[in-house]
Amino acid sequence: MSVTDEARPALVRPLLVGALIGVPASVATVVFESVLHGATTLVWNDVPDWAGWHEPAWWYVVLVPAVAGALVALALRLPGHGGHTALQGLSMDPAPPLSLVSVLAAGLISLAGGVVLGPEAPILALGLTVGLVAARATRTAGPQAMAVALSGAFAAMAGLFGGPLPASLFFFESVSASGKVPAAAVGRALLPGLVAAGVGALVFTGVEGWPGVHEQSLALPGLPDYPTVKLVDILWTLPLAAAIAVGLVAVRPAATALAARSKLVPGARLVLAGLVIGGLAVAFRAIADRPVDLVLFSGQAAAGNYIAEGSAGVLLAVILFKGAGYLLSLASGFRGGPIFPAVSLGCAAGALAAQVLPGLSLTPAVVAGVAAGAAAVARLPFFGALLATLLAGSAAAPETAPIGILAAVTAWLVALGSDHARASQRPDDPDVEPDHEQRPDRVVGDEEEVRDRAQHRDHDRADAGPGRLAE
Repeated sequence: MSVTDEARPALVRPLLVGALIGVPASVATVVFESVLHGATTLVWNDVPDWAGWHEPAWWYVVLVPAVAGALVALALRLPGHGGHTALQGLSMDPAPPLSLVSVLAAGLISLAGGVVLGPEAPILALGLTVGLVAARATRTAGPQAMAVALSGAFAAMAGLFGGPLPASLFFFESVSASGKVPAAAVGRALLPGLVAAGVGALVFTGVEGWPGVHEQSLALPGLPDYPTVKLVDILWTLPLAAAIAVGLVAVRPAATALAARSKLVPGARLVLAGLVIGGLAVAFRAIADRPVDLVLFSGQAAAGNYIAEGSAGVLLAVILFKGAGYLLSLASGFRGGPIFPAVSLGCAAGALAAQVLPGLSLTPAVVAGVAAGAAAVARLPFFGALLATLLAGSAAAPETAPIGILAAVTAWLVALGSDHARASQRPDDPDVEPDHEQRPDRVVGDEEEVRDRAQHRDHDRADAGPGRLAE
């Protein structure tokens, strides 16, 4: 059926607006990542260098995340209260421009402070707000406003995920799973986002003689060549992916229970969690004789270290200490995303498996770990498989694609099984958080969030009005 002349403008206008906001949203992402990189370098490299330390002193490693917790607590007092906690996952509801200040401040402080969270949450919020401003400026309303707002998010996340295609698949799959858009309308609703991501990518690729902006490298460096798929690798992929999924899926319920049982006010909880996270990094350094960077931060920059690590004991320590830091970062109320730490833990688990499982090669093991980590936490198997395959690089992508797909689907099935098991448990079980209907604005994860305080709930309801796309 052809599109009528009356309907054609309604389809073309969001595409044009999406093309217009692709570059601003990408530039906004570049600015945020540049500020984050500069702040992280200042705190963790420059200051220790000025102090004459070969590596950050133990008390400094403990102090920095604690100070970050105190500063995040202050940022949460601003309008918007820093947006969603990492425990709540990601949201497609854009923050009003005034509230975005606290969202970006809390995310920037958390990430530069070394907590075990990723940049995807503040970058997603930034892109959505750019799209919201564009929708309002062009007086776009209704479903078209949703498409325009998501366009900003497409372009912003494309810079983070290394290109428009993985970002587009992320949104296609997550929006479809959320039920926010009718299935028959998903393609049309997200098409402006695809255009925005493609146009925004010019910021990184460049045009004519302009080389573009240097893009943060998102890759798995140091993977050996993998010329052909081996049967033993396929056989090990399934139990490896299942084991990774079991471990990662258990983190959020544990963090939810820990947050629900905490009697501390949010500020004290953040400071205490920062102290413990720093202590975990110091303990890891003392035990494994490796830098604290392998435990702190999202893990994006540590993938090469995990792959090159020759000690199974060190990798096991990374999983245990970083996993504990991940749990505390989720439970305490720090702001950031849950996906990248899960990916890094999956990478470390894959590298460990390659050392202890007979016959398992390093390259497929790491790809399986990354795919399982992303799919288990995000509940997005298509995105998990594509992300892992792309990170493996063009040389290994054809051979590792089947491994990534099998691992992502296995992890997704395990995650769904865990969700179903928790939902079927008795509601009067004191050790089980009550299950509620999944919120329509959620993008990632099926676990119900824990509110910090009753007053935060009230502010969330108040802020939701101007942030709703359909209004």
